[in-house]
Amino acid sequence: MSDSNKLVRGTFFLTLATLITKILGMLYLIPFYAIMGGEENLALYGYAYTPYTIMLSIAAAGVPGAVSKYVAKYNALGAYQTSQKLYQSSLWVMIGSGLLAFLALYIAAPYIANLQTLAAGSGEGSWSAEEVTRIIRIIGIAVIIIPFMATFRGIFQGFESFGPTSASSVVEQIVRIAVLLSGAYVVLYVLEGTVQAANEIAVFAAFIGGLGAIITLLVFWRKRQPNIQKMVESDDTGYDFSYREMYGEIIRYGIPFIIVGISIPVLIFIDQLTHNNGLALAGVPAEYHDKWFGMLNLTTHKLVMIPTSLAAAFAITILPFITKNFQRKKMDDVHHQVKLMIMMLLFFAVPAAAGMMILSAPLYTSFFEYNEMAIKILLFYAPVSIIISLFSITCSIVQGIDKQNLTLYVVLAVVITKLAVNIPLIMQFHTVGAVMGTALALGLGVILNLWIIKKYGKFHIRPLIKPLVQIGLYTVVMLLTVEIVYLLLMFYFDVEQKMDSVIILTITVPVGAAVYILLSFRSGLADEILGARADKIRRKLRFL
Repeated sequence: MSDSNKLVRGTFFLTLATLITKILGMLYLIPFYAIMGGEENLALYGYAYTPYTIMLSIAAAGVPGAVSKYVAKYNALGAYQTSQKLYQSSLWVMIGSGLLAFLALYIAAPYIANLQTLAAGSGEGSWSAEEVTRIIRIIGIAVIIIPFMATFRGIFQGFESFGPTSASSVVEQIVRIAVLLSGAYVVLYVLEGTVQAANEIAVFAAFIGGLGAIITLLVFWRKRQPNIQKMVESDDTGYDFSYREMYGEIIRYGIPFIIVGISIPVLIFIDQLTHNNGLALAGVPAEYHDKWFGMLNLTTHKLVMIPTSLAAAFAITILPFITKNFQRKKMDDVHHQVKLMIMMLLFFAVPAAAGMMILSAPLYTSFFEYNEMAIKILLFYAPVSIIISLFSITCSIVQGIDKQNLTLYVVLAVVITKLAVNIPLIMQFHTVGAVMGTALALGLGVILNLWIIKKYGKFHIRPLIKPLVQIGLYTVVMLLTVEIVYLLLMFYFDVEQKMDSVIILTITVPVGAAVYILLSFRSGLADEILGARADKIRRKLRFL
């Protein structure tokens, strides 16, 4: 199978798994929202996840992505024994790293909580430092095993095998959601416990989900191990690196992965520390602070992460292929893969974000309840998902062409920009200002990454212009069609009612998708992006 076909196939599996996990991650919020009783009660859940995500990235130390790159590099050279020596030891390193990170987060939790409560103020509905400390310590238990799990996935990805990552991601999400919903319900409605306790059970579900994923990966490894062992036995390269040499290379790879991995959580943490202060300075009553933060950091964020999740799948898929071809000096293949990934990402992300923007009212009402502020946040947040996606995938490309050291400066520029503009924008535009701050910061990051790719990867932007114009044009036609249907439906349905909003989405989303798909296939754009798979789809759907 050619690299292009492997790339598309791997992307397909990871994208499908990512979409399933993100859709599940969005759907569970409907019952979870009802169980917990509104955005203000979900704010504590959000306060726990941000420091957890940052510590998780530090605990993993960039090793999962670095292992994927390292294994792909030495497998390309036929040095299978070298890659085996690395990945076997890396799993033990990740167990130790996870334990140390858990202890660090446990000790740091009171300080993080005090910082958070200072930023949140002491208005009505604010959570105490003790409550925030306890929930951070509980979610920190998951840090013990998640780096191990992520590195295990990285090993498979280095072998250009993406099925195990896909399957384990879905299992992890299903197990986590099952524990989260059942646990929160039992605490609140059977045991008549507190909202605090329900949130604690909800975050602990991350640990149980991680165990489910590890068991799934072990099943795949047992099946794949005989073939991998044959590859190891065929190694006649004579490479023999010490652990010091190997981990020196891993550290060089890993630090940029840490920096990129924590970039989005750091931006969210900046929101967490500045959002309520910015609202207070703007004169917004304290009763709205946590409620609006819950909308920003959890409800609208979950919806926006659906198109954004495509980038995560694409970034994971592209890294081993670009690394391999870059090491073999096959620059034409590198350029083709970069072009293919960017086009494929935007082919899906642009119409998804645009549709989410125009249908923000029925979308939010369908999953939660009608709220003008939340709908306004989603309206602005939806198009920002395109920038988040481009930032993720361009960072991965920069790492693939061996310029990962430059990501430090890119992320530093992003964080400084966010810090500089966030409070002024929040004071001016309230919660929407935080979204604007993220857009400005990551937009700068995308521009810098593209400049690096152009300069050091010798990649030309010009071949992207025509397909991008087509994607933009077809998206506009799709939006006009959806808008007409939406306006007609408004005569018969009330967007403030949950069931009416569901009906509106049930009609408008398929109409928009059908128009966009039809235009893409009839024009040949789908063939350029999907390759042979476009013909297979066309044979099954004869109207295309």
